[in-house]
Order: sequence, then structure tokens, then C-alpha cells
Amino acid sequence: MKNRKNKEKRVVFHIKKNDLVEVITGAEKERRGRILEVISEKTMAIVEGINLVKKHQRARSQAKPSGIVTIPAPIHVSNLALICPKCGKKARVRMEKIENKRVRICKECGESLE
Repeated sequence: MKNRKNKEKRVVFHIKKNDLVEVITGAEKERRGRILEVISEKTMAIVEGINLVKKHQRARSQAKPSGIVTIPAPIHVSNLALICPKCGKKARVRMEKIENKRVRICKECGESLE
């Protein structure tokens, strides 16, 4: 048997930080928000104001007292649709190489999303 190295696949997402997205499934369906963080290891993203959960937090200092705080929880990227800034619709994205850079292009209006 050959000794094969485990090569990690590099996943390319259709969304990036600060993109406007819409939730397409689940309890938060049809709500929009901005991407705060993309967690590539879990293929999840944290969206501002979406999928909020309550967390019981201990007091860390005088400035941060204990209590129940509301934080956004991650949501899977397959449940998110990118919103095109030009046409304002849910955008399906195609990748093109322009000047040796990968650029996302809206299939609806043909506008670059970068």
C-alpha cells in the first residue's frame, strides 16, 4: 500500500465577511443580515441579528457583570443566499478569473460582487 498523505480540501464559499445575506430555510427564513464571521472548518457563518441565543455568563470583572446575554450563533452556509448589492435579489454566483484574481459575479445582472 502506498502511504497517502491526507490532503485537506480548500473550500471556497460563495459568501465572505460583510456580505449581505438572506436566510432561505428554518425559523429565521427570509430575514437579512450582514456576515460577521465565516467559520470555514465547520462551513458555518455568524450573521448579525440572525439565530440569536441566550447565554448565561459569569462575572469576569467589574466592567463585565454576570447575567444573561444574547449572542448570534452560527448558521450553515447552505442555508444562506447572497444578496446582490446592485439588483437587490438573491444572487447565484459564478467565479471568474479577472487579472489573476478570483472574482464573484452575479448570474442575474452580471455585476461583480467584490
